[in-house]
Amino acid sequence: MKKSRILMIDDNEAFLELFLCQSEAEYFEIITFTSAEKAIAFLDKKSADLIISDIQMPEMSGTEFFESVQDQYPDIPFIFMTAFGSSEKAVGAVKKGAYHYFEKPIENKLDLFWSTVRQAIDKGHRLAEIESLQKEKSLSLNSSAAIIGRSKGMKKVFESILEVADLPVTVMIYGETGTGKELVARAIHETGQRQEKAFFAVNCNEFSQGVLESELFGHEKGAFTGAVSRKKGLFEMADNGTLFLDEISNAPAQLQSKLLRVLETHDFSRVGGTSVISSDFRIIAATNTRLESEVAEGRFRQDLLYRLNVYVIEIPPLRKRKEDIPVLAKYYFNRFNQAYHRTIEGISEKAMMSLGVYDWPGNVRELVNVMERAVITCRESMITTKDLPFDVGSKLTLSSFNLKEVERLYIGMALEKSNNNKTHASELLGISRKTLIEKVKKYNLS
Repeated sequence: MKKSRILMIDDNEAFLELFLCQSEAEYFEIITFTSAEKAIAFLDKKSADLIISDIQMPEMSGTEFFESVQDQYPDIPFIFMTAFGSSEKAVGAVKKGAYHYFEKPIENKLDLFWSTVRQAIDKGHRLAEIESLQKEKSLSLNSSAAIIGRSKGMKKVFESILEVADLPVTVMIYGETGTGKELVARAIHETGQRQEKAFFAVNCNEFSQGVLESELFGHEKGAFTGAVSRKKGLFEMADNGTLFLDEISNAPAQLQSKLLRVLETHDFSRVGGTSVISSDFRIIAATNTRLESEVAEGRFRQDLLYRLNVYVIEIPPLRKRKEDIPVLAKYYFNRFNQAYHRTIEGISEKAMMSLGVYDWPGNVRELVNVMERAVITCRESMITTKDLPFDVGSKLTLSSFNLKEVERLYIGMALEKSNNNKTHASELLGISRKTLIEKVKKYNLS
C-alpha cells in the first residue's frame, strides 16, 4: 500500500525530528522543510497528500505559504501548528479553508494529532477523486452533455455518485428535464463495479404499456400478434449490469405492480412464457416530478416508491446554480469550436452576462443547444449577444438582474478566466484577495 506523503514545515529542526521519530510516521512518508520556499519548490515537482506548517516563520510566513498553496494546489489539506499568541491567525486560516490547527506543544496530544492527520488525508483523497471524476469519461461521457459544476449542489451530486457507485442498491434520481439525469445514472454505472457490463436505458414515457412490458420483460414467440420470435427483455439483458428507467413516474399502473415484484425478487417471466428467469440487474430510476405527489394523486404505487427511494440524488436546475454557467458555457464553447474547426477566441462579457441572467427552462440541454448554435452562427472573433437566440435576450428584464446572482456570476467568470488562481481573480475583479475568498465561501464557489 502506497504511503501518504506529508510535507512538514517548521524552522525548528529539532521539532521536525520529533515527528520523524514517531511510530505513527511509519504509515506516512514525511518530508520536512525548514522554510516554506523549499516546500513550494518541492511541490513544483512532486505531489503531497497533506501539508503541516508552523504559522510563524522567517521570510515567508505560514499564512502566506497557505495562500500560495490554496492558489496553486487547492485540494491539498493544510494543518497549522501554532505557538502561544498566534492562534488567532490560525483560526482565521481555518475560516479560509485550512483543515485544522494545533497549539504547541503537541507532544501530549499526539493521538488526536495523528487522528486528525488521517482524517485530513482522507478528505483530500475524496476531493481529488471527485475532481478526477469530473475530468474522466465517467462524468463527461461521449454524449451531448457533461456533468460539470463547482456549485455546492453539483458537488453534492458528485459526492453521491462516489458514495453509491459500489453499493448494490436502487438509486432514484430527481431533476427537471435537461438537467442530465441519464448522465448521472451512467456515471454511477461507470464508476462502480459493474462498469465492464452493459448499461441500458429506457424512457417509460415513450411506449404504451404492452410495448414497454415487452421491452422490459421480453416475450415468447406467439405471445401476441407480431411476436414472430422470442425476444429477450432489458431485465434479462442487464444481468450483472445496470438498467436505467427514465421518467418512471409515467409507468402505466398495471405495469407498476410487475415492476415492484421484479425489483423485490429479481425473478420474472417473459410475456407469454412460464419459465422463471433470474437476473442480477441494478436499477437506477429517474423522474422530473416528485413521486410523493404522484402517490398522493393516486397515480403511483406507494410500495413501489419505497422500493425505488432507497438512495436519492437531487440534481439542481441550472437557474439555481448559475455560478456553474461560465464553466459550462466555456466547456461547450471549446467543444463545438474544436468540433466545427472554428477559430473563435471566446465569449464576450456581455454575452456571458446574458447567459448568466437567463433562467434556462431547458437547463443544461438548452445551454448546450445555445452554445452550439452560437459557434455555428458567429462570424466575429468573439461570441456576442447577437449570436445568442432571440428568446435568450428577449426574456431579460430588470427583475432578471438580481445583485447577488450578478456578483456570483462575475466571480465565477473571474475564477474561470484565472484558472482558479484567487490572486489573479481578485485583480480582475478589482477587490482584495481576502474579500474574494470571503465571497467565494459565501457563494460556495471554492
